[in-house]
Amino acid sequence: MTNVSARPTQTWALRGVLSWVKPQQQNVYQSGLLMSVIRTLSASESNEQRDREKARLEREYHKSDQRLDHLITNHDQSLKDVMQIFGEVSGRLADARKRIRTIKENLAACKRLLHCKRDELKERWLEGVEHKHVMLLLEQIDEVRDVGERVGSYVNKKHYLHATQLLVTSLNRLGTDLKMVEALKDVNLDLHARKEKLHEVLIDELHKHLYQRWTKEVLALRRQGSGRDSTNTLTRAGSDRASLGTGKADKARKNLLEMITTPVKGLAEGESLEEDVGGVDPEANTQHFMAILVECLALLGKLPDAVETIKRRMQKELGVIIQRTTQQIVEYHPPAPPDDPPPSVLAYLKADSREAKLLQELLQVVFEQFRLIVAAHQSVLVSMRASSDKHGIELHLYSMPDVWSKVQAALQVMLSEYLDLSQLGTTQQQAPAAFTETATDLSSFFTKKRTPRIKNYSLFKFEASYHAMTMNSYLMEQAAGQAGVDLFDFSIADGNNSSTTGGGNNKGKNMNDKTLVCPASPHNITAIFNPLQTFIREIEDALACSPGDESHQYTKTHCTLHVFITDYIKDAFLAQLHVETAGRLEQATKALDQWRTCRDPTLLKTMKVNRPLLQSSISVWQSIEELRWLLGALPLYADHFVSMMCNTLMNYRETCQAAYRGITQPDSEDKRIISATWAKDEDISRFLRDLPNWRVLQAGVSSECTIGGDENPEEVGERNRKEAEILTGNLGDQLIPQHEILADPAQLRTLGHLQESLEWFGSCIVKFATSLPVKSTSSGIMVSGEVPPVSDASVQTLTSLAKDFEELAHTCLLVLHLEVRLHCFFYLLPVARGGGFASGLDSQEPDNDVLKLIKDLATIDEALTNTLHPRKCKYIFEGLGPLIANILMTSVVHIRRINENGIKKMCRNIFSIQQQLTNITMTRELALDQARQYYEMLYHNPDEILNGIMNRGKQFAELEYINALQLLHRSSPGLSQESLHTSLQRLSEILGDIGVTV
Repeated sequence: MTNVSARPTQTWALRGVLSWVKPQQQNVYQSGLLMSVIRTLSASESNEQRDREKARLEREYHKSDQRLDHLITNHDQSLKDVMQIFGEVSGRLADARKRIRTIKENLAACKRLLHCKRDELKERWLEGVEHKHVMLLLEQIDEVRDVGERVGSYVNKKHYLHATQLLVTSLNRLGTDLKMVEALKDVNLDLHARKEKLHEVLIDELHKHLYQRWTKEVLALRRQGSGRDSTNTLTRAGSDRASLGTGKADKARKNLLEMITTPVKGLAEGESLEEDVGGVDPEANTQHFMAILVECLALLGKLPDAVETIKRRMQKELGVIIQRTTQQIVEYHPPAPPDDPPPSVLAYLKADSREAKLLQELLQVVFEQFRLIVAAHQSVLVSMRASSDKHGIELHLYSMPDVWSKVQAALQVMLSEYLDLSQLGTTQQQAPAAFTETATDLSSFFTKKRTPRIKNYSLFKFEASYHAMTMNSYLMEQAAGQAGVDLFDFSIADGNNSSTTGGGNNKGKNMNDKTLVCPASPHNITAIFNPLQTFIREIEDALACSPGDESHQYTKTHCTLHVFITDYIKDAFLAQLHVETAGRLEQATKALDQWRTCRDPTLLKTMKVNRPLLQSSISVWQSIEELRWLLGALPLYADHFVSMMCNTLMNYRETCQAAYRGITQPDSEDKRIISATWAKDEDISRFLRDLPNWRVLQAGVSSECTIGGDENPEEVGERNRKEAEILTGNLGDQLIPQHEILADPAQLRTLGHLQESLEWFGSCIVKFATSLPVKSTSSGIMVSGEVPPVSDASVQTLTSLAKDFEELAHTCLLVLHLEVRLHCFFYLLPVARGGGFASGLDSQEPDNDVLKLIKDLATIDEALTNTLHPRKCKYIFEGLGPLIANILMTSVVHIRRINENGIKKMCRNIFSIQQQLTNITMTRELALDQARQYYEMLYHNPDEILNGIMNRGKQFAELEYINALQLLHRSSPGLSQESLHTSLQRLSEILGDIGVTV
């Protein structure tokens, strides 16, 4: 009952709270409900409908009341808490209203009291402000008095940003707040002087970090990377840098690499530089340190002057870096002891020579420094732009192309000294047409030449070139700045070797008397071209040069350094190379020296040969090797060098052919050398080259192997007999005049030298031609220093020329092969025709012509043994036994009569020849045994010979038996012609029966 009786009270209390919390929402809801009821009642047509609507409303209200009672019952405790809280809040609000009312009354009373004391308070406030300002001025005066010492302390510690900020702030105070303080006049003058001095120090420090520091850093890393071995180069040092330990060298290397690879960024808007006063090394971070220097110059208002100073001193600083680096390399590499002079200028500059290494090292060190300098300038430019925007300074900055332009100009000055441009006008001559025309007059090499009148003239001039203008401006700057800022002293990391370079140190020296790492020479370009091209590509990438069409290099936009190098090579170096190569070719092919041989074992070992070679072949091959080396040294001109090779080889080919004709074609047209004529005969030449001994010889079989391979003695004998028959058939029965053979052994020795030299020379050209990469099969990727691809036509031309040399060498060998056989014909054919075989005297000596042949063969063997390879000598002398046997056995037709003494004499001749051939070939000539048996058969009468054939079989050819029977018939006057016919008929019958039996 209590809950029931209390429910209406709680309900109305809840409604009161809700009406206080959300009156507006309830009003809106009630208004909407009321309007809905009014619309319903207005739309009703009868009272019944209105009653139904009234009843519906009452039901809804009753449901709502029940729901509310249910909610109140469920949330009785919550409603009690709400009512208590509501009562507390209402009480606090009432207390707050009372306190606010009291404060307002107090404030109004204070306002009335302050209005009465206004003048007195204002006077006290003004006195306080005045005393505060006086105290501030006194503090500023105390601070300004100590600014000089503090600035000096900061400068000594290289805390330039703190020093500049303190100095600028103090000067601003002296110019504004403390302007009227006379006691600070001296302080003001001192601070202005310190400002100017600080400006100079900042400029020097900036230039030190832009230029001078990198020489110290790079050379220090180079020494730590390569140790104390003076033969190592900067490339070795660069490869060892990754293995350096921690410490100063590691930090320096990291700083250098960051300077090259890390992109620099300017200061963000509103960002300020901070200087670490507590740091050990303020210069550790080069980029940050240079940014501080630029910020200091901007604070001093000297940034425009600094820009102009940098632009004015840039060219001179780059030149000083080159001189300083040169001096360091010269001191680091002591002069080498004098050695034998190199065979040529180009060999002096090969990649493994000391001078080439020093020059390449100098260039690499300079390039590395220039890369760092360019990166430093890029960082400085970014800092200058940021500082100028921050402080509102209008600047006319230089650009990175300006820096690269100065770098190129400095390199051009350096290259001009090492390439000796000043001497080109007095030492160069016009290149002969031999290297620009494929056809030349070979008589010019053998005719007596008139001594030309020497004219000193220049091939070209650089007066109007970019390099000349840059050089002149550079020399003017050096002359004007001779008494300029002294360069700093620095020591390398080991502390033992130090070098001081400055303008004052060179006052007593000639401008042209400069230290060079190697003698100046136009050929120095060969040692530095590839490194230069790599650096030029970096420059062109940095300058964003137009790539153009790679197949047409003239459509590409190049930097000035590339133009300078290209013009120099085309106008100066190639012209001098033409002159030198033509001079060496002419000297090698002069009539007095063309047959001079080289017997230096060291040189022959280098050439991988063990026989003397013609000096002319070695000289021409050295020229080809130098041009081949130039293919890798100057790869952009590979086709030009290959063309020079082809023209040189064409000239030398004509010279060798003319020399060969000078031996094998005497002056008189009616005279001929039979061996040369036979060697040119297609049938004889084809027959000789089809023989197995020639094929084995060309295959390079060693002298210990048996020429002929698997041939048995019968096949070898048959082959030699066939060769002898063909040569005998070509010669006929006529005697050989002496002028148709090469009787002088010196000429045969010369042909031997020519054969060995041309065969070696041709094989070298073939190997070189096959090693050349061609453009049709090239991948297009070329490594620096390697031989670049050349045109297919050039390789084909080289191969064709090599085959011409090899063909001439083969011809010389065939001439020697045939000439030895012709000497046998020359000496042996008169033996049978001379008679004396039927005399009564039994001479114990061989025939005079046989003795001459034996002596001639010994002389030829001696001449060729020291000239040709043993397997070639074996080819020449092999087969002489069957040939001589054939000559002697066929000569019986020319013997009128013979007796036992004549037979003994002929056998003695055969034995002497056999003994000499055995000494030469170191094998027994079985064919001569057969010839001796043939003549011993003449001891018997015809019947005994025929009976021997029946008993022992056929030993000789039928024609040889017929010739023997006819000689026996002529030697026996008592025999009739009828007996000869009977013997020949019986011989025919016997040989016919033997043939059928076989």
